[in-house]
Amino acid sequence: MQTRVLTACQPWFNWALSVFFVILVFGFQTGYAITNGDIASSLSLDMADIGLVGFAYTWCFAVSQLLSGALLDRVGARRLLPLACALLAFGATLVASATNLTTLLLAQLPLGLGASFAFIGAGFVGGVWFAPERYGVMFAWVQFVASIAAFLSQITLTQSLVAWSWHAVIYSLAAAAVGLTLLMLLMRDPPGWNSNHGWPHEPRVFLRQMVIDLIHVARVPGMPSNLFIGAVSFGSMLALGVVWAPRLVEAYGIAQQPARIAAACCWLGMAFGAPLFARCAGSNPKKPLLIGVLLQLAILVVLLEGGAITAVPLALLLFTFGLAAGASMLCFSIACMLAGPDKAGVASALVNGSQFVMGGLMMMLPARWMGSGVLVALTGLPLLLLAALPVFIWLPARPQRS
Repeated sequence: MQTRVLTACQPWFNWALSVFFVILVFGFQTGYAITNGDIASSLSLDMADIGLVGFAYTWCFAVSQLLSGALLDRVGARRLLPLACALLAFGATLVASATNLTTLLLAQLPLGLGASFAFIGAGFVGGVWFAPERYGVMFAWVQFVASIAAFLSQITLTQSLVAWSWHAVIYSLAAAAVGLTLLMLLMRDPPGWNSNHGWPHEPRVFLRQMVIDLIHVARVPGMPSNLFIGAVSFGSMLALGVVWAPRLVEAYGIAQQPARIAAACCWLGMAFGAPLFARCAGSNPKKPLLIGVLLQLAILVVLLEGGAITAVPLALLLFTFGLAAGASMLCFSIACMLAGPDKAGVASALVNGSQFVMGGLMMMLPARWMGSGVLVALTGLPLLLLAALPVFIWLPARPQRS
């Protein structure tokens, strides 16, 4: 990818807009953890329906990732990110106006498609405008900003729902997406980009090449292990942060309001965990990634053990869980090292897509066992983390492009 810079401000302006897009997407995603109770009451839904909506969104998001990474590599952020942000605004409007489960499920298609360009887009902008060796660090700082935004949005939405309906709250997010779409029209591509990039003139050839690239990157030695570990690590974080953390805290007899605030600590922890693990990784990201997964596993065991735990210790445990989940961002660095900078978009899309596929499953499946209580229903999360430990055998200690 090219790293030539036109002015000192242009790279940071582009990166800031793409990061604001990530903030908006994460605000919407994590806001679902706060609003889903009100949505369920308003539309007469149960927890299985709420889990199904989360599952539908994450799978639409994940499938769209297969296209978004390849498109960014070929077309660029300037043409794609405004369109993606507009789709997010349209999907949020459909959610806010939903009157039944069917409408809510249909809204997940534009939401997932638009949101699939956000996190990858921010990392991609950092990759094309800054030095390639800073790619992993830029991803970590994107996650830092996004997680802080997720934490603050959960706190803000918790307070907003006291005064406004969930419809009004989501309409406000849609309005913010419209404003950001207009600002994104000012984005630019790096110098020389238009000479060898642009909309595909032969869509069939492009789609065939995209499939070839996806298969090639997925078959790189060490990539399947990296994808599975990242999917389980971030997927468990996504399941707690988007759907289950408030229910988990409420299971300890804590009121809904403090339970929501305690649950938001997951994202606060991840905000600091992502850059912390990126700084510690160096040329050997395997060891800190293993430490992060082990810490996640230990904390989940403590959280699901039951007993008498008050709101503050629960918030600290969830914060530490999010901190440990920050190690999952190392999977982006590993993937890009294995695939090479020319396939960074595809590699990042595979990582992010696999994480959201697993996250969707982890959101939906516990609802099937809710009859036995939340603590029992969530036992699948630590079991999956446990299954990821042997996979580290096939993960290179110092990933290099093969």
